[in-house]
Order: sequence, then C-alpha cells, then structure tokens
Amino acid sequence: MEATRDENWLRGEARWYPRLESTESNLAGEVGPPESWDIAAADIDTRGWARQRLAPLGPRILVPLAMAPLFLVMTAIPLAFPGRTADDQSVAMVLFIFCWILTLVPFSRLSDGLRNRARQGSLDTYPLALIPFTAGLVFFAAHIGIDTRLGWLSYAFFLYAWFQTTRNIIVSVSHSTARWLLPINAEDIAREILTDGWTRSHISFRNGPLATWDGPLPDYAADLIGVSRDDNRFVAFTLKHRGGTLHDPFSKSLTTDPRFAALFANPPLTISGEAWPARYRVSSEEE
Repeated sequence: MEATRDENWLRGEARWYPRLESTESNLAGEVGPPESWDIAAADIDTRGWARQRLAPLGPRILVPLAMAPLFLVMTAIPLAFPGRTADDQSVAMVLFIFCWILTLVPFSRLSDGLRNRARQGSLDTYPLALIPFTAGLVFFAAHIGIDTRLGWLSYAFFLYAWFQTTRNIIVSVSHSTARWLLPINAEDIAREILTDGWTRSHISFRNGPLATWDGPLPDYAADLIGVSRDDNRFVAFTLKHRGGTLHDPFSKSLTTDPRFAALFANPPLTISGEAWPARYRVSSEEE
C-alpha cells in the first residue's frame, strides 16, 4: 500500500480520473518537454525531470459554483416582491453575499499559498470582474439616495459581473494541473546551476521559492520551488496562472503558444539531478 502511494505521488490518483480504469502514463492534452530536457523514464533507474500530476481543479469547486447562481437569482425576489419579509434589503444582502462567497472562496483555496507574481498589479482582482462589480456598487448606492429603480440597473451589473467572474474561473480551472520535479542534492542549489533567464531568490535549498523566470509571460509566472518528501529533495518547475492556479507547463495549449518558447526551450537547471528513488517509479507491468 505504501509503494502504491509513492507511485501515485507522481502519476496522480486513479480516483481523480473516474473514466479511466487506472492512471495512464499520458493523459489527453499532455505533451513532453523539448529534447533539450533530460526526462526520467518511468520504470528504470534514471535521472531527469518528471511530471507530478496534481488534483484536477474543476471538481473541487463544481458544487459551490453550481449553487452560486441560485442565491444570485434569489437576491432579486425580496426586491421584486417587497413586504414579504421582515427586512427585504437585509435578506437580499445576505443572499447576495452568499452568492459571492460560493463563487470566490472555493476558488481561492485552489492556490498553492505562495506569492502570485502573475497578477498584473495591485488592482488585479482576477477572477473577479472588477469593473462591472464596481459599477454595481455605484448604482446600488445611487438607488438608495436617488431613485429605487436604479437598483435593477445595479442588479444587472452584478449579474454581468458574476457571469464574467465565472467565465474567468472556468478558464483558470480548465487546464490540467501539474508541476515538473527534479530530484537533487540540496547542496547543489548553492552552485551556479540556473540557466539563462532565471534569477535566484534564495542561496540555499528550502521548501519554497528558489528562483524566478525574468521573461514576460502572458497571464503567467514561472518559478522554481523547493519541495521535500521524506528524505528526498526536489526542485519543482511551476507555471502559475494569474488566478493563482498551477497549470501543467507541457500541455498542448501552452507549448503551441510562441510566447512560451523561450521559457520551454531549455530546462531551468544545468544539472540532471539525482537518480529517482525506486519507490516513485512505476513498474513496467503497470504501464
């Protein structure tokens, strides 16, 4: 059982893919790095980078995201039929807040908790559609002091903001999620092992950011992260979307985008790392 868990640490758990009888070595949309990368073989003693699949993003927010529009629709009921509750505006406000909690809070939990360098400035609230949401707030305030009919215009802006926000979330979770790992000797981090385009952010190994990619990327940021598991140390190559979710760098939708060509052309480290521990390799019978 322990060996099975070690192998699943890289390939992913079969329960994540209910349509498959077992976790396959290659899933739809996955591609390999260029030939310049040293890639670890699955079933032999070898060195090189290996894909670590992470739990799919969509199923983790499907239920709350599906419930959110119900609360948004219910928000309008006390306003359309006033006098049916003790305080129509308070009831509408509570329902409105529940809608946005169900929309944004589960998505925020998909982040790895590290700084998101992909955000486009301090006012980047992605996935929240800030402009229509702000317009909704303005007209909501106006309907209180100017004309109550403006409340419906406010509701229209909030409805549009929710649709745009949901679209942004779907874009962010529709990609496969993975990072690429290289087993290393922790002492090697202190050496000059970064390839061109990478800037060191820490001089020694640690669990956390080690280096960052300097080049511009569309809606993304690339990082090297220190990872530990038991007695083993790894460098993880990650590609983070501006929404905070990790996307598999080597997927068809990204490798065909010329704006990522410089990032993918060469591996981030000049070393091939240590040999992969046997317990993480998949036996040939399982392929």
